[in-house]
Amino acid sequence: MEVTDCAHLADRDAMTLSGGESVRVLLARALAVEAPILLADEPLAGLDPAHQLDVLARLKQWVSEGRSAVVVMHDLTLAARFADRVWLLHEGHLIGDGAPDEVLTDTRLAQAMNVQVIRGEHAGQRFMIPWDPLP
Repeated sequence: MEVTDCAHLADRDAMTLSGGESVRVLLARALAVEAPILLADEPLAGLDPAHQLDVLARLKQWVSEGRSAVVVMHDLTLAARFADRVWLLHEGHLIGDGAPDEVLTDTRLAQAMNVQVIRGEHAGQRFMIPWDPLP
């Protein structure tokens, strides 16, 4: 529970938790079993930006200790920043598989998400922001 910043919630009734608190408790429960592979479907849903970054940094650390994590997410910048490998899907079909820089190209993002992106760099890390839908 400390890993997901929810130890202070241990004595609370689950029905009184906010959406973000519930997500952090569920992630803590998943991490507690110390399985070699974690499958997480939108684990950042309902989390504020600080907790999103914290959860992904902790998952990255968890992976660096020899485990694996498969995370479904729609946030392009966070996927590009934290993932070692990205699978990009469109209508149930795999259209990209590899390093984020190789997969999250303008052409593929236009195909998969029907958006144009703005790209930039901050503190040595690249980011992208979905900006305009394609006509």
